Amino acid sequence: MARIDFAWELGGHTGHVTTLLPIARALKARGHEARFFLKDPRAGSDLAGMAEFAREGAPNWVGNAVFESPLNFGEILHNFGYHDARSLRQLVDAWRERLWLSQFLVANVAPSAHIAARTLGIPSLEISQSFHIPPRTFPAPPLRDWEPVPRQRLEEADRRVVSAINEVLAAFGVKPVATIGDLFAGRACLLTYPELDIYPMRGPADYYGIPFSGEGTLVPPWPKGAGPRVFAYLYSYYEALPALLEALAALDAPTLLLCRGIDRALREKYRGGPVHLSDEPMSVSRLLPDADLVISHGSHQMTAQALLAGKPVLALPTQLEQFLITRRVVRFGAGLGVAPGTQQPDFRAALSELRTNPAYRGRAQEFAGRYGAHDRGRAMASMLEHCEAALRGAPPYRPARSSGQTSAEKTES
Repeated sequence: MARIDFAWELGGHTGHVTTLLPIARALKARGHEARFFLKDPRAGSDLAGMAEFAREGAPNWVGNAVFESPLNFGEILHNFGYHDARSLRQLVDAWRERLWLSQFLVANVAPSAHIAARTLGIPSLEISQSFHIPPRTFPAPPLRDWEPVPRQRLEEADRRVVSAINEVLAAFGVKPVATIGDLFAGRACLLTYPELDIYPMRGPADYYGIPFSGEGTLVPPWPKGAGPRVFAYLYSYYEALPALLEALAALDAPTLLLCRGIDRALREKYRGGPVHLSDEPMSVSRLLPDADLVISHGSHQMTAQALLAGKPVLALPTQLEQFLITRRVVRFGAGLGVAPGTQQPDFRAALSELRTNPAYRGRAQEFAGRYGAHDRGRAMASMLEHCEAALRGAPPYRPARSSGQTSAEKTES
């Protein structure tokens, strides 16, 4: 039996937990001990099986953002303490304290946890979508390619991040990295598909697709209505949510909408009509087959699940990663998107277009035909095999710390 830690450091919402939870449960079933270090320890607490695991808070950078609109992954890392070796060392030391007894690290967007693992000689694996695993190029590719992107600025950002990482690694006698992407070389499972990879210039890569993820158990009946059946997963703070609900009701579209923390007044307004609002997690896999359309904020997991079911997508992104995924879907032809900040979006027109134009469904079904036969259980098995292969070379349990031990003990990567 091995001690395996699961880490989430950057980003928001429960998608990070739903990605890691099935892997943790599978490894636990194989006799390993697992625990979670989460940016938000409460995230995913309502998911089936989460109560089986101990959860603690992950180290967090609390300084000010350097870039208001980051141009690449290097600039994103600047905003979380990676621009300065002293700040990064504090993060890494905090992770070292948490990982001291660990034999293996499985992370979903936790770069400083990977750095800490290297300094402890612990194997690690990044299991996430492409946004947080840039190619091994210098500099990391631009994210906002529709804007002028000075290469010098990208190089300067990456140079500072790589320098800070290497200064921390050098303090523990660990080999340096040449690029940010090198941090994940040999330590990554890309849970995406070429059509959804936000780095289309990545070149040949091992794509695992999406494995089975954690989900709710609720399967409510579809409301009555003459319009298209819509499954939706949205944030309660989405500013245009009232307008979207009005459009769905006007189209008489039977809708099952998961929206945690939704306003009570909105819930009462639509009670008994075609739009059913729920703040309890629903079983996406059981409900999608009967849906006609899917609405979400463009999260990778929800988008991929919709396309694998052959359902066209209306994406309403609220942040950069969602927007980039939305662009990939729109360019592929399997859905439409509403850009953040759009004033008075015409949801009725978008929903009608998706319903009446067969091209969107055709492209979604093409995606499903291409990857629907992909054995998602086999993808999970491959990741588990990867984990256990790494564990065979993992260090033994470390003894409990004594007062004379320090976190500056040197180790080789």
